[in-house]
Amino acid sequence: MVVMSSYIVRFVNARIGYNEPIIKEITLNIPRPSLTTILGPNGSGKTTLLRAIIKYARIFGGYAYIDGKSIDEIPIRDLPKYVSYSPAEIYSQMSLTVLDIVTSSRNGEGWINKDDAVAVLKYLGINNIASKRFDELSTGQKRLVLIARALASKASLLLLDEPTSNLDLSNKYRVILTLRRIVNDKGITVIATGHDIDLALISDWVIAIRNGDIMAMGVPGDIINSKILSELYDIDVEVLEINGHRLIYVHNEFMND
Repeated sequence: MVVMSSYIVRFVNARIGYNEPIIKEITLNIPRPSLTTILGPNGSGKTTLLRAIIKYARIFGGYAYIDGKSIDEIPIRDLPKYVSYSPAEIYSQMSLTVLDIVTSSRNGEGWINKDDAVAVLKYLGINNIASKRFDELSTGQKRLVLIARALASKASLLLLDEPTSNLDLSNKYRVILTLRRIVNDKGITVIATGHDIDLALISDWVIAIRNGDIMAMGVPGDIINSKILSELYDIDVEVLEINGHRLIYVHNEFMND
């Protein structure tokens, strides 16, 4: 795990949404460098929280900061200097190669050049698919390519919406370990949303959000427990510890009828 020294993202009494607020008056800090996971049920506001950082969702009140600077004061054209965002949805991009996808990203100076794109693909161990068409890749490969695209921007903050969704077990752990390695090697902050307890367990910081409210936040050991997960997902969850590892067990009450 990395040593966290300060906060890269801060929300203070922030109300966030689109036509109207979805997230209530939340206050939270996200440390840097860190792998931070935001857990919560569908519709809880996880994606909206990320979108506020890239100025796609509206901040109705309160304050939001990136690197100590108010988000309101950062022009959209300057956002790539601070943050890169990868959505949950994976679109086919029919005619584009992997290299095309990565070089379509921007940094603070302009478009990503080919050399930087190839370097990122090599770092992630997927340079062998650089010339392949994106729509011909597996879902796991596509997810790694989108991570490469975000990483190529050289932003100090990467936002990943549900990076492990729809992945088989092997590809899920490949993505999880890749995110952990990026934070450790690069000293940047990755914020990932989703429902993946395995990702949360190897994170530095975990935020639990429900119905637009922050239920809890802290290190994984403080958040991944039976009480918080049961309340967060409104189901009877038991967290077991076996040989130093936490295992999640859901009591299926419907099978007892």
